[in-house]
Amino acid sequence: MGEAVSSSLVALRALFEGAPATLALLARAARRSEASLRKLSDRQGWAPPRQMGGADMDRRLMQLSDRLIGELEKAGSEGERSGVYDKARIDALSAMLRMVEKIGETARGPERAGEEQTKSDEEMAAALERIDARILGLAHELARELAKDLVEGMGRSEPAASPGAVDR
Repeated sequence: MGEAVSSSLVALRALFEGAPATLALLARAARRSEASLRKLSDRQGWAPPRQMGGADMDRRLMQLSDRLIGELEKAGSEGERSGVYDKARIDALSAMLRMVEKIGETARGPERAGEEQTKSDEEMAAALERIDARILGLAHELARELAKDLVEGMGRSEPAASPGAVDR
């Protein structure tokens, strides 16, 4: 009996934490057979879970990230208290966070990637415009300095001939 309750609680936790509500998992949580639950769902016309939209996925990934960050903070606090850090746990949590980030990038789809590329292109164009303006400003400044040096050089008289110099 204890094993069935434990299995049921594991299934309930998985559902609470966002696992897909499959008939097998629901059957474990309800402590019923999957076949009997399938018959009941067919008879009552249960609708299968809908596909997750982008906002749902973002929300779930954010919740998962928050939970993993909390676990990392907890591992860090425990390490500070004891003076010994659980490297394997921290590495595993870090790897999971990287996976969540990668899933988020992948799940965004081509339309969001296109939006981000457009934004990136606009930022690049603005940066290039600023660089062009700076180059032109520096070129004008250099031209002014060269013109000033040229005018100053023309204003000076020719150097006088040295006393021992002979005209030929």
